[in-house]
Amino acid sequence: MLFGRSPKRSRKDEAEKPFWISFSDLMTACMTLFLVVMAVTIVSLEKKYSTKESFERTKAVGQCFDELRGEAKNLFPEAKLDYNSVDAIRINLGSIVNFQSGQSNISPEGVNFLRKYIPSILSAVKSSACKQYFRRVVVEGYTDTDGDYLFNLDLSLRRSQQVVCSLSPELGSSIPISQAVQNEIRDLFLVGGFSFNSFKPSKAENRVVVLKLEFWQVGEEAKFNSENPKRVDLSDKKFGKCWN
Repeated sequence: MLFGRSPKRSRKDEAEKPFWISFSDLMTACMTLFLVVMAVTIVSLEKKYSTKESFERTKAVGQCFDELRGEAKNLFPEAKLDYNSVDAIRINLGSIVNFQSGQSNISPEGVNFLRKYIPSILSAVKSSACKQYFRRVVVEGYTDTDGDYLFNLDLSLRRSQQVVCSLSPELGSSIPISQAVQNEIRDLFLVGGFSFNSFKPSKAENRVVVLKLEFWQVGEEAKFNSENPKRVDLSDKKFGKCWN
């Protein structure tokens, strides 16, 4: 014959083939299940530690607020502190650093208050509760609703600027500002402004300046430092003075 018979498969081969396929599928399923369990475990641990760190941050910033509020109550009762656990600590200086309508100049009493109070803030945020997450101070100027948008935007910025200007060593005040404090103000303070403010019932109460103490979120500082490894050296920059 020209064609031979193909070898006939034994019953043993036919019986074993489905068994090995099933065993392979079982191993794949086990491996998949293992990876899923590992992924869920890792996510659970990350969530657990993240929640713990968030709780510790909230606790630390809350304690920092209590320390700042206690010091203000004893030494600087004019300052009104407010804190929202998901936001910053705000210090309203309206009762002492207030403004006439359309004006940005600060009274001599207000200047003296700022030159005493702001160094005390910078000292307080070095406590163990504050320093772990403290980031910076944003000086926010506010206006009432008189005037147009751009006028008030410029006015609010000039008001916040005047707070920092009042801390200049060249101001000729009898209350000195140390070089160390000048450097901290230079490195930590930002200024900003809002064109209109109508949260308070009277216009005078809306013409204020607020110090907003900002704090790092969990993991935010490390991420920022890794993305910005090089910093501009400002150590040789003088504090200077403002030109009115």
